[in-house]
Amino acid sequence: MSRPSPLNRPVPPALGRRPLRARAALFAGLSLSALSLSCAGGKDAQNSDAEANDSGEAPEPRALDRLCPGDAGCEGNEGPLLAGVAKRDLTPCFEGWEDLEGDGTYRATEDPFLDCGCDRLCPDDPGYAGPDRGEGDGIFQAAWIAGFGQGRPAASVHDPIELRAITLQTGETSVAIVTLDLVGWFYDDTLAVRAAVAAAGADLDLVVVHATHNHEGPDSMGQWGERFGRRGVDEAWRQDVIAAAASAVVEAQNSAVEVNLTVGRADSAAPFGAKGTRNTVRDSRDPVVIDEWVGAAQLRDAGGGAVATLVNWGNHPEVLGGDNTALTADFVHYLREGVEQGVPGGPSPRAGQGGQAIFLNASVGGLMTPLGITVTDWDGVDHPGETFEKAEALGHIVAGLAIDALESAAGPAEAPRLGFRAEVVEIPVENIGFQALFLAGVFERELVGWDSSLPISATNIPKIRTEVDLIELGPLRILTVPGELFPELAVGGYDGSRVNTDEVPFMDPGNEAPPDLAAAPTGPPLKAQLGVEHAWILGLGNDEIGYLVPPYDYVLAESAPYLSEPPGDHYEETNSLGPAAVPTLLAAAELVSGEPR
Repeated sequence: MSRPSPLNRPVPPALGRRPLRARAALFAGLSLSALSLSCAGGKDAQNSDAEANDSGEAPEPRALDRLCPGDAGCEGNEGPLLAGVAKRDLTPCFEGWEDLEGDGTYRATEDPFLDCGCDRLCPDDPGYAGPDRGEGDGIFQAAWIAGFGQGRPAASVHDPIELRAITLQTGETSVAIVTLDLVGWFYDDTLAVRAAVAAAGADLDLVVVHATHNHEGPDSMGQWGERFGRRGVDEAWRQDVIAAAASAVVEAQNSAVEVNLTVGRADSAAPFGAKGTRNTVRDSRDPVVIDEWVGAAQLRDAGGGAVATLVNWGNHPEVLGGDNTALTADFVHYLREGVEQGVPGGPSPRAGQGGQAIFLNASVGGLMTPLGITVTDWDGVDHPGETFEKAEALGHIVAGLAIDALESAAGPAEAPRLGFRAEVVEIPVENIGFQALFLAGVFERELVGWDSSLPISATNIPKIRTEVDLIELGPLRILTVPGELFPELAVGGYDGSRVNTDEVPFMDPGNEAPPDLAAAPTGPPLKAQLGVEHAWILGLGNDEIGYLVPPYDYVLAESAPYLSEPPGDHYEETNSLGPAAVPTLLAAAELVSGEPR
């Protein structure tokens, strides 16, 4: 989707739930950066903005930025549904190292790196074909793994870091969805992908870029480099990702065939009795709210062969934790494998669907994590800890549920039509830690709406630009959200109805500062606003702006707001843009899900 307005570079990501030692170091560094860069004036400045948003009211929304069918170039959407797919390997060039402490943290003076070039093969290794890029130059070509603390370079590859793309079209309306096995992808980088797709000759009305929020892949946002303040993104690799996305979209569109569409859903709590969703995910913040639904949509060609299977479910891909040094897509790899090749085990093994499986992560804020739970696989075997066996068990469970959802679906939708609505918004960067990282160049994203010649202050706060889309495909509605949405904003559950397990209470009785549920919103949550059975949230859609915390429970520390946590469960505020973000996005979501202009 092209836009006449200026483009800006990305926003601060949400940092994964990291070990306490790493988080403490991060916040200490942020404190120093905030002071040295004279950012925003501390708590008083932040309070002035927070007070302006205490009512929960959002700015007056504009008319839709894009509406298809209806706008020029996409006037109609009548005709057969066409779909095509493609994928690319995004695994970067890097050199390995020896983790002598076994803790995933690289110490340049202690841990040797293997100066063997991109293929990580030295002269004495089997299969060595000769020197390649960077070999023997004395420089450590590191791929810094994102999601937990800094200083975690990859030592090996367990499974490829992938890009998967699908194009959809009915009549004159077309959409592409590109998924990346990465921790996040900023909005400006999404715009760069759209420009590259157009330059490559693909004629598409909307390109959505989605990061699965993988915590075991290369840094794609900036803050997970060698140390605090050192950007961790390899710029040449980032350009390779953009080029790969463009070529994949072109290939997908050129290979598109006529398909039918089947959409279903499965309850992820039901197969596991009293354990419920606790077998696959944990909510680490009160109140406990889990969206139990696994959504699946399958596209089959005229001969009955699967072209693509889309799976929508919310969880952090971080089974391997913060000490892992092997690049991997985490449970997402096994989920896709299970859908495509089949899920063995259990009383009724699931047959492989073929085609290309595409995982679309949903609401992961709150935060939704597989850490701290034991996954019981379809054969009844328990998998605790942070292991590939647990990642495989989790991926195959969700794959099995997706296949079950399709098998129980009513059947192909009748004459599905494609459409979408898009709204671009601006959100202030109120978090002083993020302000510091922007000014230090760790986050490379243009800021708008402020005077860069003056210090940041309560009256001169920079903003970022981002986007909310609603994609409609037959009975399916997909709402893109540019960050880590709390599930309660998607499904409600403030009455305790969405705990979905007997193993933990709705509220932790030991929480010294529990949320005030009397102040929780009473209106319909986002999925209810979409008004259909098959309503999906596409988290980290087109952007990653951090955690999207419900305003009623947005609490900052009295001292060093955003850089330290107040009593209770308020880690996520330290990795959010500020209190204005959610009201702004909710207004945009209401606009795109309502009646078209």
